[in-house]
Amino acid sequence: MKKYLVLVLAFVLIAALFVSCGETKNDDSNTVTLRSIDNLAEYAVVRGENSSDEVTALTTSLRKAINEATGASVAVKTDYYNNKYEILIGETKRQQSIDASKGLRCDDYTIKIDGNKIVVAAGSEKALGEAIELFKAQFIDAEKKTIKVPSGKGYSYKGTYTFDKLTVDGVDLSEFNIYYEGEILLDENGDLPYVETLRTTFGVDLYLERDLMIDDSHYIIIDNKGLTVDEYSIEIADGNIYIKGSYNTIDDAMAYFVGDFLEGKKTVELKSGEGSEIMSIGKKDMYTKEQLMQVLTDVYNDDNACIIGQQTEGNKSMVSETIADFVDSTGQKPGIIGIDLAIYGLKLPTLSEEKWSQTVCEITDYCADGGIITASAHWDNPSDPSQYVRGNLDATNTSKEEYEEDFRATITEGTEYNQLFKKELDIDARFLKALQDNGVIMVWRPLHEMNGNWFWYCVTQQGITVDAQCLIDMWQYVYDYYVNDWGLDSLVWCYGPNTSGNVVNTPGGTMSPMYCYPGDEYVDMVGVDWYSGGNLEIRENDNYLLMVDETKKIGALTEFGPGGVARADEPQNQPEYYSTEDLIIDLWTLKDEGYKFTYLLTWTAGAYSIGVMGGETGGYEFMNEDYTLGQAEVKAMFDALK
Repeated sequence: MKKYLVLVLAFVLIAALFVSCGETKNDDSNTVTLRSIDNLAEYAVVRGENSSDEVTALTTSLRKAINEATGASVAVKTDYYNNKYEILIGETKRQQSIDASKGLRCDDYTIKIDGNKIVVAAGSEKALGEAIELFKAQFIDAEKKTIKVPSGKGYSYKGTYTFDKLTVDGVDLSEFNIYYEGEILLDENGDLPYVETLRTTFGVDLYLERDLMIDDSHYIIIDNKGLTVDEYSIEIADGNIYIKGSYNTIDDAMAYFVGDFLEGKKTVELKSGEGSEIMSIGKKDMYTKEQLMQVLTDVYNDDNACIIGQQTEGNKSMVSETIADFVDSTGQKPGIIGIDLAIYGLKLPTLSEEKWSQTVCEITDYCADGGIITASAHWDNPSDPSQYVRGNLDATNTSKEEYEEDFRATITEGTEYNQLFKKELDIDARFLKALQDNGVIMVWRPLHEMNGNWFWYCVTQQGITVDAQCLIDMWQYVYDYYVNDWGLDSLVWCYGPNTSGNVVNTPGGTMSPMYCYPGDEYVDMVGVDWYSGGNLEIRENDNYLLMVDETKKIGALTEFGPGGVARADEPQNQPEYYSTEDLIIDLWTLKDEGYKFTYLLTWTAGAYSIGVMGGETGGYEFMNEDYTLGQAEVKAMFDALK
């Protein structure tokens, strides 16, 4: 609208000319003579029969403005009807509209008299809207109860464009549309910002297509699904232009395309097979696996420190949302963030490629800034995927032997269970590999809580506890597949059972944390999931201390939150049941009794987080304790190692 405001100002300065002599200057400095329409009542405002809703609204708005200012009863009609005197709006079947539209680029418009037709033509609906606003502001004479319209060559506005002409394999850009299938780049109106950039750069009214590409049509394809965080490129292929990047670099790709790639030429002829080299905005400075283990170990060995973080909310929420939630309730960024790759988190099998890129980029950015990521996966039940992670491994089983046979089948190549299991393993591995390729090192916590009886991969099924070797073998199967077949050497393998006072391993319920321990060579660190009823249950038979003492591994509270009677029905009431003040007192009590944790990860924001437990100010007070470490303190530790 900036150019419209300039035009309005210009017309204000020469308004006297409109009345006194009926002449003004056109946009191209040609004199414009204004003709007063004496038979306004005979006119109709005419739009195309199949015009868009926007053009229909513009037509109606002009008719309304004319009628209110002049007292006339000008009607709106479509070009299906014939009227001797017409004000033609946009594209119509009238030859006068067709002639006036020739050569108009996307920001151009013209207003003129052609015989007994008043023509308002434009190179795009946006420009048509500006022409209508100019018409209403400058050509309606309320004092004389009529309109005064430029005659002769009429009034025209010409936009300023970077390029005069661009072709791909000989096809002019005016034959192209823009194709984009995602949601991330859309603004609050559902529009793609790059459409306007491309239109104004090339002067072509490009249409945005989001559903499917039509054969034999030509497109500028916006592809922001790249999994390499820092890279972007331009590719000319199959008669199309591909502007490619990641969630982080698509802006750079667009800027490069309309800048250096086209080299500022006024006329550009592109051919399929041309393109740019892969460009980079620069690799992130990432910490190594050794450095991550060093920081985790240093915190664990510091009695007065624990990294605090939060699990992302479910339903495909992003790391950025978790950071924003944590900052809002504590004033700091979390030192560690948990993600789930399956049903309680990203749901990778159904996550769009665009969201894959966003997630990889956000995790990479967070880790580059000193944050730590830990991942779990609530894998689907191979005996009944409709139950997701819940249920038993074949609920028809009635014996320990049957369950153990099904566990063996799940990791036996080629079986039905194995094929379903590996399908999800492969999806997760691809995601983890993409993170590894960007330098991300993470704490990986597969088969978590497998000493319980609530997931299909738990040791106890319908009251029947299988031999520990079933789960040990499954862990080692995943480990070997990821490390040896997928080459995933970026993972810190965390064995994360549930807290349990059953240290003597009585079958039938939750077994001891050490019941199905996979072995030292398959585990880098340990931790427990503890949902507290406010009674320091973790101390029952010292199951956590026994685990860290026996394994000689560093330990963590891999999931934490208030549970049972300590959890409020309504989140706003949570501080009355178990608060951040209660939590810090419990942590200090455990510290005095010899408990050490490298990190504490609360479950999602909806029920268990520091923000919920803290209420209005408790989260700030909790994170301001010397004991609690956020992202800034963790980053300082990494920086000290570099």
